[in-house]
Amino acid sequence: MRKIAESLIATGTLLALVFVLILVANALAAKSSSEGRTGVKVVSIERGLSAVEKDCIDCHQEESPLIVLDWRDSLHGRANVTCLDCHQAERSDADAFQCSGLKGGRTRIAAIVTPKDCSRCHPVEAAQFNASDHAGAVDSVSKLEDMAVRWEGKGTTAALAAGCIQCHGYDIELKDGKPAGATYPQEGIGRINPDGSKGNCAACHTRHKFNIAEARRAETCGSCHMGPDHPQYEIWLASKHGKRYLAEGDSWNWESSPDAWEPGDYSAPTCAVCHMSGIGALETTHNISERLAWEAERPLSVRTDHWQEKQEQMHTVCLNCHGPNWVDGWQAQYDQVIETYNEKYYQPAKAMMDELYEKKLITGDDKWDEDIEMDFYELWHHEGRRARMGAAMMGQDYVQWHGFYEVATKYRHIVEEYERLTTAATNR
Repeated sequence: MRKIAESLIATGTLLALVFVLILVANALAAKSSSEGRTGVKVVSIERGLSAVEKDCIDCHQEESPLIVLDWRDSLHGRANVTCLDCHQAERSDADAFQCSGLKGGRTRIAAIVTPKDCSRCHPVEAAQFNASDHAGAVDSVSKLEDMAVRWEGKGTTAALAAGCIQCHGYDIELKDGKPAGATYPQEGIGRINPDGSKGNCAACHTRHKFNIAEARRAETCGSCHMGPDHPQYEIWLASKHGKRYLAEGDSWNWESSPDAWEPGDYSAPTCAVCHMSGIGALETTHNISERLAWEAERPLSVRTDHWQEKQEQMHTVCLNCHGPNWVDGWQAQYDQVIETYNEKYYQPAKAMMDELYEKKLITGDDKWDEDIEMDFYELWHHEGRRARMGAAMMGQDYVQWHGFYEVATKYRHIVEEYERLTTAATNR
């Protein structure tokens, strides 16, 4: 009986072994067949690390280990896109240098990876970004540099360097090929890079994970779009979209590939859904200005170029969740807020200010030395923006109490000071 049992076990083991070998053979045959069929695309990554790249990883594993860990966990790491693929520089590059581990060799690196570098693998995204308001964000710094240095910094660049440029960007200074000076480090999205390109992909896709889920979450946008003058993140959180995110966002699917990220992965839009995603019939874009029908952040709101097409794109986003009557009603409310701000507040306030400057009743050389100038600035840059952006993103408290109530208060101050100054001039 025992011999019979042993015989059966041996026979079963042999059969199992034969079965496994058959499966392996079939799999190999299928693989060979699929690779040989016309039209079948086989993607394989067959590249190893060079000795220099291995040295980079070993050194940074000791000096800055999180960089290596982030890279290894990223899609770049999994595809073996390595340090030199992004950081290698030509000897003639202004920002080329050699770290201690490269001394004596021919390899040079650049500390800053620019949109021009990223465009070698992501040309469409780089071109779209270059056409966006993000790429031109540095232009706002020159307009406000006088305020940041003269008024806020009291003659120093402290507020400018640690504040404005960390969102807007600025010129990169170099010393011996390395970024240096009071304006570095900086992560501004409109940064002017040593290779002449504008922008900083890592402002949204932080190094070295470059995680698509991170870039899609509103908190990433909120690191810049917050505060008294442009509180888009706070407005969005206060809206019904934000409420649903707070209740359900942890269960949403943040990892879908770009054109496949659709309602169902999420139940309410984040900033990226409205301004960038390939939702419905739309294609993905890195031009965050592409769907904006109003330039609502300006002192006087104006229509953008081809605004009807841009408005239609934004309506296409909304129609994925809302009916046409709802979308048309929201647009009408938003337009009315813009028109009320423009016609009832900004334009008459600007006319009063122009008259005071023309009659030399206030000085024009320093925009920050008189109360009426501060009131006028805050009317459009703070309260006026909050009212307009609140309407765009359905944050009712920002439209009213943080917006128009404060706009009306500032406007009253301007009118009272205008009347005081003009009356005093008449009575001289």
